[in-house]
Amino acid sequence: MIVYEKDDAYVLIAQHDHARISGDLASAWRGELFGGEALRDEMTRAAYEHDASWLELDRVPLWNDAAGSPYTFRDYPGNIRFVFYERALDDLQRSSEYAALLGSILYTTLAERIRNEDTVPFVEREFARQSAIIEKLGVDVKLLQTHAKALLLCDELSLFACMEAPGTNRSRYEWFAGGFAYWFGPPGQTTLAADWTDEHTIALAPYPLMREVETSIVYREVSKADVAKWGISEAYRRATPRKHGLLFRQAR
Repeated sequence: MIVYEKDDAYVLIAQHDHARISGDLASAWRGELFGGEALRDEMTRAAYEHDASWLELDRVPLWNDAAGSPYTFRDYPGNIRFVFYERALDDLQRSSEYAALLGSILYTTLAERIRNEDTVPFVEREFARQSAIIEKLGVDVKLLQTHAKALLLCDELSLFACMEAPGTNRSRYEWFAGGFAYWFGPPGQTTLAADWTDEHTIALAPYPLMREVETSIVYREVSKADVAKWGISEAYRRATPRKHGLLFRQAR
């Protein structure tokens, strides 16, 4: 679950809904980076499916007593989440080994950011999965690295859209205040900037997409009074899902 706090409420965004935004971005990525339409389809699928592991975990949000707020994807117990990560990758691998390979690379990249006693065995198992798929498919490793970096950027741009209230100044983001690592521009162009221009529009510079991307943030706003009355799980169940329109475009 992605969570940010307001004065009187928590805003909760399910991980799979965030992944849908990253998939919408991936589907619009410039074609010359892919090496063929088949690989474009696999990368796009990896983007849409990369958080399928959270479908069950996010169905009933949990309360973090230590933080005094709902658990988020950042602090959710690793001994639980990594079981679901591996199960989702196993399921995806049965239908698309390349998409599972990309999903595994994304998971290990993110897991190493929060390295602890739970991440080490997970990362080691996923490195073994990655090596086996690369060998089996005879993967072009350089092209794979390009796809993995594009997937990571789509994931991070979607997180940018969801981690704070729409319209938040980039300087207030813990992870993204300095922009995003960018590997697709000319020499010297190593950072992409993303900024809200209004509450519905994010402008990117440089722009790695073929077109503007219209999508939406699906969320539930759960009042703190309801949490105190019913608990986070029941308060979340009672909250009405809402949709916030979102546009990614090139900075002017």
